[in-house]
Amino acid sequence: MSEVVRREDLLRHLRDLSTGTYEGQVSRAEKEEIYRKAVELLTPVVQSVLEEANGLFLDGTGQVRVIGPKNDGQGGLETRFELTWPKQRTAQVMRGPRAPLRPIIIKAHYGRGFLHPHLSGSSGGNWPLQILNASDAERQRTILAAIVEMELHERIFETDWHILPISRQWQQDKN
Repeated sequence: MSEVVRREDLLRHLRDLSTGTYEGQVSRAEKEEIYRKAVELLTPVVQSVLEEANGLFLDGTGQVRVIGPKNDGQGGLETRFELTWPKQRTAQVMRGPRAPLRPIIIKAHYGRGFLHPHLSGSSGGNWPLQILNASDAERQRTILAAIVEMELHERIFETDWHILPISRQWQQDKN
């Protein structure tokens, strides 16, 4: 069966919703323990996806950072995986409110009042975070890649296509 469509994750998510649990756990403390273990298992997979994007689009100039798990400031937990690069760190958003250009972001977040945690980018999507072992973590690779692609496109949209170092190669290949 295809691993591109994450059937197991969605079925486990539906089970959680119907039972009011997260991977069989009821209390917030138990759920936070599962979240922390999920982040630990997910971290090498996220780092691998971000390093792949670094090589493909940023000519290896990027830096991967892991921030958290930590309090999100509202009583929840958040872990941020970021990919920054020199041009991004000095760029400003040109479309939308003026602000520094954000890095590529993948978040694992467990908001206060939420039944269970999710994966997302900085601006869109929420996917169930259903990770109990290394194979569960590896199965997230397709979602992580989709988040990275969405994030890359957002940074292009917020500035222009020159923000990615790979654009120089494309221009050279064109000539």
